[in-house]
Amino acid sequence: MKPQVVELRGVTTARELARRVIGTRAQEVGRLAAAFEGREKAQLHDFRIACKRLRYALERFSALEPSLEAASQQFALLQDALGEAHDRDVLLTILPPAMGETQRRLQLEREVCVIAAAAMWEALKEPAQQLLSHHF
Repeated sequence: MKPQVVELRGVTTARELARRVIGTRAQEVGRLAAAFEGREKAQLHDFRIACKRLRYALERFSALEPSLEAASQQFALLQDALGEAHDRDVLLTILPPAMGETQRRLQLEREVCVIAAAAMWEALKEPAQQLLSHHF
């Protein structure tokens, strides 16, 4: 998934640059959050990558606004949980058919990771909306 282009025309300050970059990355995350509904691996992976981009943007601009650091850390945890689910998805694609018990264990572990990530996202929805509103 390619990142959404950040419109930088007319930007004259570092704070405005931060608002535009973070706002665009937060929009991506919000748009891709529907991945939790179907729990499909490709959509969850795209959501994870969008969270990663947002996290990096938050880290880059935390010197301008220290409150962004806490959100960055929360998105890192969400990204980690989705990364664990993705690791199980990859293992499931290469697992020999004769390893049914291992397959069931990996599927269960994946679901636990996705459930944890979904709960983290629920807690992050409001802060993500604030990022979209550019209140920093």
